[in-house]
Amino acid sequence: MNKRRLIHWSIRGPAAADDHDQASHPAVRYVTAETAPRIRRLLPVLARATNREIPP
Repeated sequence: MNKRRLIHWSIRGPAAADDHDQASHPAVRYVTAETAPRIRRLLPVLARATNREIPP
């Protein structure tokens, strides 16, 4: 059985920041800081799912 789960990460987008490069830099750093640990936790989950579904 294929179990699918939707995961939504509520993270403020950096596009909402000012168009000026210096103003948008903190917004990009914020998004990076928020997403990096989530992606690190997600990758092993995806690897386990892929290894179960695809025989070696």
